[in-house]
Amino acid sequence: MKLTACLLVLCLPLLLSAQGEINWTINLNTQQITQTDKRVLQTLEKDLVIFLNGQTWTDDRFEPEERIQATLFLTLAEETDEGNGSESEVVVPDRFKGTLAVQTSRPIYGIGEVTPVLNYQDKRLSFGYQQFEAIQLSEQAFTSELASLMGFYAYIILGLDYDTFSPLGGQPYYERAQEIYNRLPSALQGSGGWTAVGKTNNRYFLLENLLSPRMLPARRALYSYHRMGLDLMLTDPVAARNNITLAIEDMQLANQAYPSSALVQSFVDAKREEIIEIYRGATGAEQNAVIQMMSRIDPSGAGRYREITATASASRGRAGRR
Repeated sequence: MKLTACLLVLCLPLLLSAQGEINWTINLNTQQITQTDKRVLQTLEKDLVIFLNGQTWTDDRFEPEERIQATLFLTLAEETDEGNGSESEVVVPDRFKGTLAVQTSRPIYGIGEVTPVLNYQDKRLSFGYQQFEAIQLSEQAFTSELASLMGFYAYIILGLDYDTFSPLGGQPYYERAQEIYNRLPSALQGSGGWTAVGKTNNRYFLLENLLSPRMLPARRALYSYHRMGLDLMLTDPVAARNNITLAIEDMQLANQAYPSSALVQSFVDAKREEIIEIYRGATGAEQNAVIQMMSRIDPSGAGRYREITATASASRGRAGRR
């Protein structure tokens, strides 16, 4: 069935029932898909729901307020090929490409708010999917790239969350993500977002960063920033902010040891606005130190961090006119 008059757009957020460690929300955008039967895409959506909601990823018990909030934004198109000598590209049956944005957050204790932990863009998504073939993940063998993709990100999300609650606490989950990678066929390991060659901001390098000794300061920073920083903000804001500053120092060390790393980039993408807000109430010395560090870590956002002192100066000016 060819969709002509009406393009299928599945943009409505789909919230999965809260049962496990992660509350998943899926936003599936298929506006670019024009030839695949819309019923196939509806089944894909349902299968993703069943797969993600049906998994238990850890042996720990999560209370409802402790669950990780994870949102997946999938924008899909059909894979095409210039086959059969045709001048136009031909749609490859049962193959899709696109992008995936992963955003996660965890609660801040004592204040009833959440903080972003991961903000990551996967721009090299590619997978096969056949209608009515259930998505299944095996601990013993490769089953499908789609199952591997979803399982991989589930363990990365869990690992980062555990790193925010205990020093290097996410290690077992990064190792499980590594096992998923190791089970991929060699042709897949060398292609797309899984490849170790070329671009440094893909699935392979995100995992490599998390397991690399050079990036231990960045993982320590996740704990200092969240558990020793944000979680203490209500009871001891001065000490909490000092610990966040120490976390930023560690993130700077990681950035120096491993420039342009996927892990550091995902940190600044998640935390840029939050850091600006935190240091608006800091001393001038703290503000200047953080502006300098974050400008080195996140040079493309350097102008944003100068808003910290600009906002503080404007506030003092308004106070003086009262």
